[in-house]
Amino acid sequence: MAFFRRHVESAALPIGSIVAWAKSLTGAPSLQSNFAECNGQSLSDSGSVFDGVTLPSLNGNSETTKKFLRGSTASGSAGSNAQHLHAGMCSSTEGSADVNFDGSTGCFYCSSSCTANASHIPPYYEVVYIIRIK
Repeated sequence: MAFFRRHVESAALPIGSIVAWAKSLTGAPSLQSNFAECNGQSLSDSGSVFDGVTLPSLNGNSETTKKFLRGSTASGSAGSNAQHLHAGMCSSTEGSADVNFDGSTGCFYCSSSCTANASHIPPYYEVVYIIRIK
C-alpha cells in the first residue's frame, strides 16, 4: 500500500485538476492537504497558488445546485439547469406531439400542444469533486 500511495502522490496530476472522489466509500482515506473539495469556498492556504481564490462550486446539496462537468476550450463558464427535451420524449393529448429543434441551443422542445416538459438524466453515481490546489 505504501508503494501505491507514493506512486499516486507523485503522479503527474497538474495543479488545478478537478477529479471525482468517492468520499463516502467505506475505507476511503481522508483528503490529502494538496486537494480541496469544490464547494465554492474561498481558499485560505498560503502554500497554494489559489490562495484567496474562490474555488468552483460543483458539489451542490440539492438537485438544482449539483453540476455535471462539460469539456470546453476554456474553463470557468457554467450553464443553467434549464429543462430540455430530446426527440421522442414528447407526448400530446392529441396523440402526436409536435417536436421542434432549436439549432442555437441544440435542444429539442415540445410545442404548446405537448403535456410533457421534463429533462431526463441517465442513471448516475454521486461523487465529490475535488481540485488539486498545490
